[in-house]
Amino acid sequence: MPVDVDLSSLIPDDLPDGRDAVREGVELGRKLERAPSMYLEEKGFGSELEYRLHARENGIPCTCMNLGLATWPETREALGLIYEDALRRGVRPPDRFNLLAERRMGLPKHLRADAPQETGPVLWTEQDWWELTHTVPIQAEAADNCIGGPGSLDNVLDALAVGVTYVGVFSQYTWRWPYWDDEVAQAMSFLKAVGVLAGARDGGVCFDTYLEDGYPGVFHDYASYVGWAMLERFIARELCGAEFSISWGGLTANPITKSAMTLALNDVNERVPCAFLQGDTIGNGPDTEANYAVMSTDVLFMKLVDSHYKLGGAPIAVPVTEMQRIPTWQEVATVQAVSRRLEGYAPLVAPTIDWSHIEGMRDRLVEGGRRFYENAIRALTESGVDMQDPARLLFVLKRLGAEGCESLFGAGEVDSTYPGGRRPIMQTDLVRQTMEERARLVEALAKREADPRLRGRKVVVSSTDVHEFAEFLLVSTLEAVGTDVIDFGINRDPEDIVKVALETNAEAVVVTTHNGVARSFATKLREELDRAGIGDTRVYMGGVLNEDIDGSDIPVDVREDLARIGVSTPADIEQLIDELGRHDRQTATA
Repeated sequence: MPVDVDLSSLIPDDLPDGRDAVREGVELGRKLERAPSMYLEEKGFGSELEYRLHARENGIPCTCMNLGLATWPETREALGLIYEDALRRGVRPPDRFNLLAERRMGLPKHLRADAPQETGPVLWTEQDWWELTHTVPIQAEAADNCIGGPGSLDNVLDALAVGVTYVGVFSQYTWRWPYWDDEVAQAMSFLKAVGVLAGARDGGVCFDTYLEDGYPGVFHDYASYVGWAMLERFIARELCGAEFSISWGGLTANPITKSAMTLALNDVNERVPCAFLQGDTIGNGPDTEANYAVMSTDVLFMKLVDSHYKLGGAPIAVPVTEMQRIPTWQEVATVQAVSRRLEGYAPLVAPTIDWSHIEGMRDRLVEGGRRFYENAIRALTESGVDMQDPARLLFVLKRLGAEGCESLFGAGEVDSTYPGGRRPIMQTDLVRQTMEERARLVEALAKREADPRLRGRKVVVSSTDVHEFAEFLLVSTLEAVGTDVIDFGINRDPEDIVKVALETNAEAVVVTTHNGVARSFATKLREELDRAGIGDTRVYMGGVLNEDIDGSDIPVDVREDLARIGVSTPADIEQLIDELGRHDRQTATA
């Protein structure tokens, strides 16, 4: 497909050579002294990658869990309690966990204390980092917000020094961190950090990605996932010299599709064991008991594929309450125990599976992924992008955006009847679910009498985090009923939203949030609206409306607090539309 955009024009004029940043990092990585973790000392291996290869060849199943409570002391305590719970139940403890640090960890150290607090721990001291790998023999991955942001180099040096040997998340380099807009400095910190990982590669250190945290999370085609993973691998391994792991899975509910995708990603990464296979996060509903069926089926299939093909992965069982809030340690421990029990069923079920069907799907995905990759390399080369400079590749891909990358490089045939303009090789579960929900909403609204008060009403729509499909649903549905939507995108700060509302004379602001900042974000947004002289602008929030509160072990629902400061919290999009129609601009409740 011919590319009608000059890709080289997306590169800043002042961008340094990324190769220099990588070389600087490599030297740091080679000199860095690294202590062994408690887990690796117990296993007798020098790195987690070395142990995982051993486990793969010897049929030893591994598991992973996500963990990130409000603070590091709470997370550390939960880690110990989960380990003890497994021993009490008579099951093997989890092999590893992903540290789900909050976004402040993505900033340079000197900026973290003054940045807005979100849900999740921050490692403030050397002792905190030491405890990450020396509290119990469960191996830590420095995961969310540890690499990708402007604080990447700080985090990688601290992580490797205490015995972390898998560091992520590559895909988060496309993110924006709170109150940080210097993309060049962010890219240089990221590449120096990747260089450190490359310098420590001979010691088994591995650079991990989680595809759904980057552009693949909003791709329409699973083949694009595979092609994007190949691009990341090219940058990480071929250009920077780091060992590379591909983790994925949270936005796929169909176990057959997930099995085929797991095999496809394994094929394009020379059988390096993925750090983890994320459990299904979109198949759950409000019935927590019913969610056990979703979780068990998902985990069983992940284990079946892993054992049958000797992949050496580590599935994550998703707690059944994760849709509503951050799970407690007890809920994490419970699904970890279920996961271990399911290991006994995998050899009983495996002979009944039609593996040839799954392998056929795998082959289609690999073929489509290679086309995506080749299209990208060709387009970048023809635009004059220096293909040996990782900084230039990162900038072009980031600034193209998810939609631009898939539109230009996608493997499917051009077809304007499909979202994104191409017929998918295999449509993603999340896109299918989102489009079905959008169709349901539009159909329901079409049956209602049109509200003339909505026609032309200016509404700013944005998100506090990276959940793009929630924002897409809001934008597309509001446009369908006639509102004039100002789509301000994801990962926005309150001050920036207010600036756009002021410039566009918007009558309302709609914010979706999922990262545990509902009350603090809304409070700041209200303050900034008042300061700008537009305090009568109505504010609506939806999503996960909770936040960490002193004295509570889990995030607390803050809807009442939001109401007190004049923020409406409609139960769903249809109720939001009703409220937008009823209310003109009015003074917020004091």
